[in-house]
Amino acid sequence: MKRFAPLVAAVLVAACSSQSTGVDPDGIDGFEKAAVQATLNTALSRDSLYPTLALLVFPFIDRASHLPGNGDTTRAVGIQLDIDATQGGVHVVAQLSALLAWNGYRPTSRTVDSVFFIIGSGLTPPVSDSLRTSFSSDTAGTGTGFAIHQAPDSITSTWLARAGALHIARNSYGSGISQTTGGITLTSARGSVAGDYHMTARLVPDSSTQVTAATNFAGAIQALKIQIRGTIP
Repeated sequence: MKRFAPLVAAVLVAACSSQSTGVDPDGIDGFEKAAVQATLNTALSRDSLYPTLALLVFPFIDRASHLPGNGDTTRAVGIQLDIDATQGGVHVVAQLSALLAWNGYRPTSRTVDSVFFIIGSGLTPPVSDSLRTSFSSDTAGTGTGFAIHQAPDSITSTWLARAGALHIARNSYGSGISQTTGGITLTSARGSVAGDYHMTARLVPDSSTQVTAATNFAGAIQALKIQIRGTIP
């Protein structure tokens, strides 16, 4: 999927400019969004999939649901990515579902205490992915996850999934907005997903500590779906 990253950048710019955040209680402050992304960029810089996801997804994230029962600071957003396109005669198909959650944003230092990123294969509910240290987007029922702690001085610690599961029980989206550039069409749609995840993870790289994390979003949270179609010259 990395081959698509530089080629859809122009489409992303056009699509982002055509969408408005509007007044939304789940709107994210720009500094908070930047803190979450900076944490992920630092912790997952060596992950082969993350740079592409960061380029394809983060420009569109401007809303995340407040999760009841987890305190005032826990927020989460569902992400679904659907790629079915061709480049240089190679047909690339990938369908991914993910959850991004975080808590403990510190406005003064512009850092965030904890970030959780869970990703798995599959798009159409019910999605049921078993979490492990790595996965392939074309292997059904598999996924992985990360728990990241960021100190006020911005130093991060990362735990990688060893066991757990991601479930997407249902989803719903409004009409998408499409932009076409150079033979590739990108369509983004906002909506909601419902499900849950639980994860047991160990510290990277030495596995010296173990953490567990779980979130139930059965009541549905804000979500974003991005579809890529076409032929890249």
